[in-house]
Amino acid sequence: MKKKSWNEFTGCQRAAIVALALTQFGLLAAALWDIAHRKAEEVRGPRAMWAALSFIDFIGPIAYFTIGRKGCCCPWCCQSSEETVTLEGDPGDSAGPADR
Repeated sequence: MKKKSWNEFTGCQRAAIVALALTQFGLLAAALWDIAHRKAEEVRGPRAMWAALSFIDFIGPIAYFTIGRKGCCCPWCCQSSEETVTLEGDPGDSAGPADR
């Protein structure tokens, strides 16, 4: 199978390649920045290992963000069960929407 040159791709294919490349480099930059600015205690394993693994296309940065970081990644999933948010009324108000 002959490799295609850049000129043989359609405009849509070129745009997809550029978008994927920008996404890959964005993930890499974000992962390397986060590794450099995060304390060693906040990373699972050596930071140098995660920096090296981040250069593996898509898989490395995604693995770092999902596995390599300690702690919670989002504020809503780490709330304790006592800190539930009520959508209607005051927390002490026992009357439901139908009772009003």
